[in-house]
Amino acid sequence: MKLLLGLLAAAITSFSFSQQTSHTINIGGVTRDYIQYLPVGFDANTESLPVVFVLHGLGDVNSNMTNAGFKEIGDTARFISVYPQGLPNAFGSNSWANGTLLAPVADDITFFNSMIDDMILNYNADISRIYFTGFSMGSIMSHHLACALNDRIAAIGAMSGTMSTDDINNCVPIYKTPVMHVHGTVDPTVPYQGTALPSLSLVDETMNFWINVHGCATTADSIQLADTAPDGLTVDRFVYQNCNPTSSVELWRVNGGDHSFFYEPVNDFTESIEIWIFFSQWSHSNPTAVGLEDLNTTEFSISPNPSTGIFKVTSEYSNEFSIYTMAGKLVHSEKLNSGETTLDLTHLQHGIYIIKSGSNSESTQRISIQ
Repeated sequence: MKLLLGLLAAAITSFSFSQQTSHTINIGGVTRDYIQYLPVGFDANTESLPVVFVLHGLGDVNSNMTNAGFKEIGDTARFISVYPQGLPNAFGSNSWANGTLLAPVADDITFFNSMIDDMILNYNADISRIYFTGFSMGSIMSHHLACALNDRIAAIGAMSGTMSTDDINNCVPIYKTPVMHVHGTVDPTVPYQGTALPSLSLVDETMNFWINVHGCATTADSIQLADTAPDGLTVDRFVYQNCNPTSSVELWRVNGGDHSFFYEPVNDFTESIEIWIFFSQWSHSNPTAVGLEDLNTTEFSISPNPSTGIFKVTSEYSNEFSIYTMAGKLVHSEKLNSGETTLDLTHLQHGIYIIKSGSNSESTQRISIQ
């Protein structure tokens, strides 16, 4: 299920690679890897950008997905893109823990939660605009995460990968995740129709699940894209009617398409562009922020947390307290006495901040102003 994206990378305007960096994070004693790309000129002090997570397919690696076009789109549309690496399954193929028979033993949910937290804490990401997309097994995982991280993901874009039967049977999303699904009708790897692979659904079953979640009509507005490429394929875009919210479920049917990533000028459309256009319409109505637990052992306590801006601080010592945005910008500082004192932060905007005490900022907590 590996993507062949070299031609696409060459077809899109070149750019500086200085914004692309590799990272590791420890999840339960396991080192996990991911690549992140910050758009040109990114400044966390002045921008709170969306984040698009792009997931590779079965047996693939995240570096291949960096060629899918999202970096170039992010430079102008202004979003951060992140490319996680899956772990090997029992057959030695890099995969995702998405409820399928080819899933690895991995704590992917904590992995993704931690990366989302990192984007919010260190890059001032917009918590209401976290998106997931992926190809094949990465697409299956995107559907899975719309269930498992329903409180954090604003929308998904699925490319050639359907829902697991486990998710169809057990997923009960509270937030109605907008879904765009792209699939070729003669896909030999993840069938569009006919006989589904064990533990996977067909496209109609996947779409019907989300149609039911959104209360859509079974009918859809159908648009055939202009047949501009000499690939022998045509593309029908189905936008389901009467959804809540409106136009939140789409199917892009590639007639004659196989298990491929579609892009111009080889094909009639570019998946990464259309997925971002779809994403750009949506923000999560009630996203879960980062946890408000202590970042490390502290010598002070603060309550209530969250609050409207008035906090009671109980400290063992008199100390300088500094308040920072998630991007690390100092926005307030004052000396508080030992015992219980009042900290008035009503002049700050609603959001999550980091409060540090001591000359070396050795005691740190997150606070939320609502």
